Amino acid sequence: MATTTNHPFVPVLLGTEIAGYGMARAFYEAYGVTSVVWGVFPLTPTQHSKFIDVRIDEHLLEGDRLVEVLNAQAAAGAYGDKVPLLVPCGDDYAVALSHQMERLDASYHVVCSAGHIVDQMNDKESFYQLCEARGVPYPKTVVIDHDEVPELPFGFPVALKPSDAPAYRAHPFEGQKKAFILDTADELAETVRRIYAAGYPGRLIIQDFIPGGDENMRVVNGYVREDGTVTLLSLGHPLLEDYSPMAIGNYAAILSYGDDAIYDTVEGLMANSGYRGFFNIDMKYDRRDGAYRLFEVNPRAGRSSFFTTLSGNNLARYAVDDLIDGGVLAPKRAFEEVLWVGVPHFVVRKYVEPGPDKDRALALMRAGKVGTTLFGAHDDDPRRLFDMAKLWVHYVLDYRKYFGHRDLS
Repeated sequence: MATTTNHPFVPVLLGTEIAGYGMARAFYEAYGVTSVVWGVFPLTPTQHSKFIDVRIDEHLLEGDRLVEVLNAQAAAGAYGDKVPLLVPCGDDYAVALSHQMERLDASYHVVCSAGHIVDQMNDKESFYQLCEARGVPYPKTVVIDHDEVPELPFGFPVALKPSDAPAYRAHPFEGQKKAFILDTADELAETVRRIYAAGYPGRLIIQDFIPGGDENMRVVNGYVREDGTVTLLSLGHPLLEDYSPMAIGNYAAILSYGDDAIYDTVEGLMANSGYRGFFNIDMKYDRRDGAYRLFEVNPRAGRSSFFTTLSGNNLARYAVDDLIDGGVLAPKRAFEEVLWVGVPHFVVRKYVEPGPDKDRALALMRAGKVGTTLFGAHDDDPRRLFDMAKLWVHYVLDYRKYFGHRDLS
């Protein structure tokens, strides 16, 4: 049954990928509303949905176009007497919105932090300075902006990834991956050279590689309301990641649970930081000293964040509570167990490493405490179901092609 609220509203979401669909589904399941979803391209996850009204503008992220489009909608009375609740569902949209939201029509209620705060979280150097100041563990890191690699204050293997992911994707090269794990100085130097030779203009992040595989990863979803209170903390234990080159590291199966020590760390970082809205944090357990090391804070809900809604902690309710209802919800630390999957069950059964975590995941599957972002809510237009079936087959083929047991010791 839909939740009631103090004022009629319409969700206006930015991003047509899976994160946009998951947020639209959360709004529909909580309030029975249809979301307007804007994007640069029409993408499969948000097509042919009964609770999504897709709007495409290929120039949306160029210059002032985002503000122009949204203000034109408000001026035309597109929302009637409903409050437009604006939520970014991707990094590019969050960054663009954070720097332009002061020029938006006053009718918009915006779930986003100011530009300088988003920039601080996105910039690894400034983010790690914040971690240092608040006593939060993070990986040893070196940032470079040219193709000469300095002597590193840590050994190999190392992780290498771009600071500016959109610019990196815009400069493809043979063997390009979302991130690299490199075993020697020669491999590192050659990979850096190839990235910059392809024309990538941004900085590269070199990090001490924390040993272990998917079983050591953790992900936290949360919300900080306008008064600075962290009102939601939801923890997930990734059991499997994507292994295709440009999606490597995307989560494919997550077991939700709770841990007060991790919640204390995250709340200590985010409370009174100036940050507002949804956030998504990746971290990894370092068995060398028993610490959970934070990699980054993403300034939006993640592509796999529906695991939080699936656990009974609907993400949309926290944005509506904050900006529509005036902040009446008590802060929540989630401990409910559920299995979220972003791939077919077959992939989970076959590719998750054997052990207690897999046993627990299989038990939840047998108990029916399992779900996914893309299937559910009776969103069963035949065209959509056909597209999702093709996507599911694609995942199976990708795991057969790319999955391998790396030595992550």
